[in-house]
Amino acid sequence: MSDASTVSEPMTWSEICERFPDQWIALVALDWADDHDEPFRTALVAGCGSRRDALAQARPLLRLFESIGPFFTGAPRAAPPALPPIVYVA
Repeated sequence: MSDASTVSEPMTWSEICERFPDQWIALVALDWADDHDEPFRTALVAGCGSRRDALAQARPLLRLFESIGPFFTGAPRAAPPALPPIVYVA
């Protein structure tokens, strides 16, 4: 994204992940889906980079769009290993 007040054309989640791999993006104007396969049909990308950078780029657009959502396009991070159970010995 070159300008903080610029948004992309409407894109699907697959298109967004392909164009902005492994980075945080700020989405606006989400067209929510009614099914559970995809969270939304299309959205506009208003910022990208680190989470902080993406939201900072999109911040000037708050007056135009109701909400801004940060999303990560990479693979989800693995959960930390669970702690072993605590065993009390008397």
